[in-house]
Amino acid sequence: MNQNLGDKLLTSHNYLQFFPYEQFRVSQEDIIKQIEKSAHTKKNILLVAPNGTGKTIIALSALLPLIIKKELKIIYLCRTHAQNTRVIKELVKISNFIKENNLNFTINGISIRGRNEMCLNKTLLSMKLNPMDSMSVCKDLRRNKNCSHFLNLLKKKSELENPVFIAPELFNKPIDAEELIKFCKDKKLCPYFLSKFLLEEMNVIICNYQWIFNPFIRETFLKFIGRELQNCILVIDECHNIIDVATEVNSARITPYSLKLCLKDLEMYQAPILMQSFVTILKEHLDKKINSLKVDEKAIAPNVLIELIYKKLGFSDLNEFKNFINDLYDFSESIHEEKIANGEISRDFLGSLAEFWLKWIKTYALDSYFFCYRIQERKGKKNIALEILALDPREIAIPILKSCYTCLNLSGTVNPYVFNNLMALQESGKSYKGIIADSPFKKKNIKALIIEGVDTKRESRTASMFKKMISKIDEVLYCTPANVGIFCASYKILKGLLSNGIDSVVEKNNKKLFVEEPGLRASENAILVNDFKSMANSQNNGGVLLGVCGGRNSEGEDYPGDFMNAVVVAGFPYHLPTPRVNAKIDYYDKVFNKQGWNFGYLYPAIQRANQASGRPIRKISDKGAIIFMDSRFKQKYQWISDWVKSELEVVPDTKDAITQNLYPFWN
Repeated sequence: MNQNLGDKLLTSHNYLQFFPYEQFRVSQEDIIKQIEKSAHTKKNILLVAPNGTGKTIIALSALLPLIIKKELKIIYLCRTHAQNTRVIKELVKISNFIKENNLNFTINGISIRGRNEMCLNKTLLSMKLNPMDSMSVCKDLRRNKNCSHFLNLLKKKSELENPVFIAPELFNKPIDAEELIKFCKDKKLCPYFLSKFLLEEMNVIICNYQWIFNPFIRETFLKFIGRELQNCILVIDECHNIIDVATEVNSARITPYSLKLCLKDLEMYQAPILMQSFVTILKEHLDKKINSLKVDEKAIAPNVLIELIYKKLGFSDLNEFKNFINDLYDFSESIHEEKIANGEISRDFLGSLAEFWLKWIKTYALDSYFFCYRIQERKGKKNIALEILALDPREIAIPILKSCYTCLNLSGTVNPYVFNNLMALQESGKSYKGIIADSPFKKKNIKALIIEGVDTKRESRTASMFKKMISKIDEVLYCTPANVGIFCASYKILKGLLSNGIDSVVEKNNKKLFVEEPGLRASENAILVNDFKSMANSQNNGGVLLGVCGGRNSEGEDYPGDFMNAVVVAGFPYHLPTPRVNAKIDYYDKVFNKQGWNFGYLYPAIQRANQASGRPIRKISDKGAIIFMDSRFKQKYQWISDWVKSELEVVPDTKDAITQNLYPFWN
């Protein structure tokens, strides 16, 4: 350790004590200082920085001094398990660095997962439940003393003063969920509740967005942490995702299947006839709609439907109906208690139904909600749902941003103007600090092209257009040494490429085609992606992964090195203008000064393209080509991520123009 660094480490806690690398990358130290200063003054911070900047180590080294000084906790919110693990790996490096330098403090941390992903109870696992039902069943198993893993944990915990003492060699340092689960399997303990018992002792907690953004989950979560939100620093990784998360957690739905299960409980426990009639009316209504609706989604006038229902039940006004729904909720609780007393496993379908209608009553007159029937097809069967959709993420975001000590938002692709508006960073009682990082990549390592002469407008989706697009993809494959990703605007575009011969073009270039299919299980998709990546090291000149923008492979997966040399964004990934999309545009027009189309339609589309475009460039040493294969990107280029936009070139619609541009880049 050099003398200058040693002198700084002897002073009060600062970022140098938590930066485990020998030197800073371009702009890293300056960004850390800006975050450190802004966090001390409790600002809402947005850092927009491309991959390769080192956002994770920047965030940790900037914020760890503050949590020690103020006795706070960092809650680091991520989208995927892989991202959780990446944070733990950086924390381990920091922890080791602190020990090596004989500093008089330690840093620990834990990554946690949902109940379904950590549970070892065979009864619960065999039921394949959604998270809400899992919580209910888990509670019943514990109350009836039918979970040996939980009983073993309680016994172990009662013998010790602190849960860390269960395995101090593991829990006095950062630990990943995977390592915790393995330990618990060996010791026959409950990993889910052990992770919860450990939360109060941890400096850094890494978890999914839901743990904070779902109000119901957050309340219990904070009790285990032993802190109010005002004593927690939030870090939101890949923060562009949180806009959708904040509306999804505030939405609700019911289906004929859930109503069928409600009716079964009502009949079994001899509920009042009126309650049974209510559920029957709803189920018959949805069964009729699934056969009569000619579209996949239809808007509902919420006041008309609720009046129709309460009048069918014989109520004179909405207040009587609300009292009835409260009675239904009370009855659901009595059923639950009776099941527990009988040693049964209880799933609370009735309580969810009551909560759905209480939400309908509360929101039906608000512009910020949309009500609809939605039909989806799965495995050849049509399913219908009655849905309440929240349109405004600020309803969930503002209370969180107001309460937390400070919030650091991280993204490589988010548009600061749109994000600031939709998440109300400047409306939550805190000042705002925006930081835009320079690109760390060398110009010679990035080739970004917009291709003229092709587009995926609805009227353009003809065989001749798909064949033209494939001929241009052929040039990309010819020039690219190893793997190529092609992420289409939609599955319709993907099918258009398949039906017009993209497989033969892939074969002609001695590459192997891998196709992402809708509905793939996570395990099946992992095999597909790993097989694709393995082609980078084969004798076959690489592979081609054909997928969609907005999917798990175009957003949640990394392809460094030769795992993906080039990415093609095939088409402008606008979503279909469904009633819910149009409702969002109309609402945003009202509340964001006529920005509805930009915020509700253009931005989500360009965000999907931006996410896909970053897949091949994950590390500073990576070299990659990014091809936007739709001429409309030329008109919307200002929305493309800055680090890509600065390298953009427009390729004319002439023979071999792509080859002439791309071949010298790789050769």
